[in-house]
Amino acid sequence: MLEWARQCPTDGFVIGAVLRLRGPRPSPGRLAALVTARLPALPVLHEQLAGPPQQECWQRSEGFDAARHLHVLDSGRDTHRAAELLINQPVWEDRPRWGLWLAQTEREDEFLLGYRVHHAAQDGAAVAHTIQQLFDARTPLALPATACPTAGRGAVWAPAPPASGSRMLATADVPMEMMRAVSQATGASLNDVYLAALAGALRRWLPPTHRQRPAPVRVPFSLRSRADRQDRGNLFGYKRVLLPLEESTPHARLARLCEQTRTWPRERNRRLLELLPDTMIQSHVRGLVSAQDALATVTLLGAPAPMSVDGSPVTGGFALPPLIDGHLFSSVLFLYGMRATVSFTAHTRHEGVRDLPALWKAQLEELTASCGS
Repeated sequence: MLEWARQCPTDGFVIGAVLRLRGPRPSPGRLAALVTARLPALPVLHEQLAGPPQQECWQRSEGFDAARHLHVLDSGRDTHRAAELLINQPVWEDRPRWGLWLAQTEREDEFLLGYRVHHAAQDGAAVAHTIQQLFDARTPLALPATACPTAGRGAVWAPAPPASGSRMLATADVPMEMMRAVSQATGASLNDVYLAALAGALRRWLPPTHRQRPAPVRVPFSLRSRADRQDRGNLFGYKRVLLPLEESTPHARLARLCEQTRTWPRERNRRLLELLPDTMIQSHVRGLVSAQDALATVTLLGAPAPMSVDGSPVTGGFALPPLIDGHLFSSVLFLYGMRATVSFTAHTRHEGVRDLPALWKAQLEELTASCGS
């Protein structure tokens, strides 16, 4: 992934998620103490890829200081501006390639906390695992002032690399119950429901000449087993799925998608990765991160357990998807608690992609109504 990022610097190789929290904002000292306390469960946070190009290997970061990864976003009380700054936010390359960004929202009693990480360090499943472990409300941490490593010397937010890139981010939020109702009525998975609503949105959005043939998208899936490290690296494959734009009804689109997603080639892909020599891994990765055969990449990111940060509960969130140059857009559906939030990112030259979240939401409502829910 690092080599591909060097060859394609305009691709979006920094990914992550943004959490929305209700309560007082944590100080950098307390947030640093929280991250430090969670390191035993998340060693990737103090590990980095180092070495000559194409020969990088994982190494423990000497002199690791969690405070150097904690930043504040200068976005005012504008959630939309914060989202678009974060989608273009790189991470430092001279340390473990991740960071946390605090931002304000329009509400006085609310804040955002964004986690950004280089795709070479983590895939989507590892991102979900990391935020779940960092902020797991089931195992809260007591953080007395004496436990804050920077509290005694005037804790400050660390400087971050300047935002770069020209990507936009647009989102839409729906009740999780809406998606579950369709799933229960039809037997479709939540992923199928997500894709069916996306097919309907693209049918409305694309020019009429493009609506009479299917739209190919890539759907990544995890190859991790319970024996694998959950916090580090990339263990995923993808399936090329044809969104049936030519079908005129929501139910027909959903049925066609369910036919395609009955099986996933997990075992085949995992065996392939285990057997490939290192010299061939580059070719395999090139296929995963090049535009090739699809219009977009679309996937799910879920955090099943409740989360909080220093007593402030997480009430929702949204994903910060990767973006392969050559794809029209990338989309991730973030599932947390009672809410599902879809994110779309694209280069700003494709400004019309901003319309897709609202169209996706409208199509989901249409699909739900057709199920009698």
